[in-house]
Amino acid sequence: MIRSVIKCIFQIRQPKVLYMINPDPIFYAEMDDLIINQLTQQNAQVQRVNLQDISFTVGNEFKFYINNELIDFDAFLAYGYMNPKHYLDYLYINQAVHASGRITLHKPETEHILYNKLLQYINFSKYKIPFPKIGTAFSINSFKSVIQQFDEEAIMKDVHGYSGIGVHLTHCRNNSVEMYSRALWKQEQQISQVYIDDCPGKSVRVLVIGGKAASVAEFKFSKNFRSVGLSEEASVESLMNSEKKDIYFDLAEKACLAIDDNITIGGVDILDSKRFGLQVLEVNSCPEICDSINATNLPLLEYFGQAFLKKIKI
Repeated sequence: MIRSVIKCIFQIRQPKVLYMINPDPIFYAEMDDLIINQLTQQNAQVQRVNLQDISFTVGNEFKFYINNELIDFDAFLAYGYMNPKHYLDYLYINQAVHASGRITLHKPETEHILYNKLLQYINFSKYKIPFPKIGTAFSINSFKSVIQQFDEEAIMKDVHGYSGIGVHLTHCRNNSVEMYSRALWKQEQQISQVYIDDCPGKSVRVLVIGGKAASVAEFKFSKNFRSVGLSEEASVESLMNSEKKDIYFDLAEKACLAIDDNITIGGVDILDSKRFGLQVLEVNSCPEICDSINATNLPLLEYFGQAFLKKIKI
């Protein structure tokens, strides 16, 4: 009996995961090792690779190479934010891997929406997800008209941005127009958003893993109008025992569902406003996991590994 069980275990094929080390580990460099170790513990065969060593050909079939050697794998994974050029390279690889029938962290169409705040808000509106009203335009004159629908104080956001980067509080409409004009000059797109002033520096972060909410915590950033960001003064507090936990969970799952019907992971940032109620700010494609682990003591990396490997059909 024992021999047959051991034989069965060895006959189970390990899923092969090609893991690309983040070329720009600015915010949480340790995530690569943590994720790789977790996948390995869950019986995955993980091959670490650097972006510059990957190549592929596309013809009648897809062929992928590492240092010019043909490789075989079941899934491709990279985690964390990258500079624009590296991210574009990653998107090419992600698209090719997905088109070849292999598993990726996010589908290409999901990546496209997660990376663009404007597209997220369009989807939120379509699926009736509450969020602070936004406005955008494609010329200075048009933007001057749009900004009249907002108060003097407003939030200006780059459509591509993360961890509070590219988010600014303006104190008058002229300031908003000036900021928009600068972005337009750099061929970048910005949006204006209603400033919710009754919860500055605070947001609720729900981690949705495998399409299901797994944890909720409150992030507090004193002296910072942003709801998310990096700061030595930041504190994280578990809300797993909050009476509103199920409400946070439900909204976060719906926000992710508006983007992908089975998202691998998403960090949903929510404002809990007394005036406006719960408002979704965005869904992060590669949320920081360790802060939520420290706050909640939940095995969130284990949940993430399980959700990713579950998508691989051996």
